[in-house]
Amino acid sequence: MVDVRMRTIDTGALALTPEPESERWEAMSRRDGSVRVAGHWDDWVRLAKRIVEIDAIWRDRETRGDAWDDGHAAGVADAGGGDTVNPFR
Repeated sequence: MVDVRMRTIDTGALALTPEPESERWEAMSRRDGSVRVAGHWDDWVRLAKRIVEIDAIWRDRETRGDAWDDGHAAGVADAGGGDTVNPFR
């Protein structure tokens, strides 16, 4: 029976492939195969967690920026300025 833990994880642009004789996994660019990085599984888990953390920070900042834009637009409309784009964005 095939060990399913040894199958490639393919996300489209990136693939993680286990190295058969070690506990390392190799990440490879699916576009051209030029980028290759090897690491242990816990390295890839830490990277994924960090990506999720950074994504949450970006989404929070973007949400605050959208709220600021809405407030700016409301203030401009109340002042009779019409549809003015936020000059700070």
